[in-house]
Amino acid sequence: MTTPYNMTFACMGCRKSFKREFNLAKECPPELVCPNCGGTSYNFGRHFKSPKKTDSKQWKKVEFLFEHGFRFQKIRIGSGHHDVVPYPETLEQAKEFVIKYKKYSLNEE
Repeated sequence: MTTPYNMTFACMGCRKSFKREFNLAKECPPELVCPNCGGTSYNFGRHFKSPKKTDSKQWKKVEFLFEHGFRFQKIRIGSGHHDVVPYPETLEQAKEFVIKYKKYSLNEE
């Protein structure tokens, strides 16, 4: 039996985020209907901390990373994969990040 985890979903349309509990041994959906606007909310995993609704710069960064296949999953590098790469703080840093860590993207490019 596996432990259930709270997964964070975020809607980029209305900038609403919410958590739902899932047992990861079973199906964990990539999308859910946004309870706020009825649009699509995307699964950003356990480690995502959403920006404030009014923080446009941070939401643009989140959207950019999402479009390039990064859902705030942990990226482990180094021997033994103990070193975790921090996610970028700005959109400019995100542009470099997607190039440098492209092989860790969830997109099939």
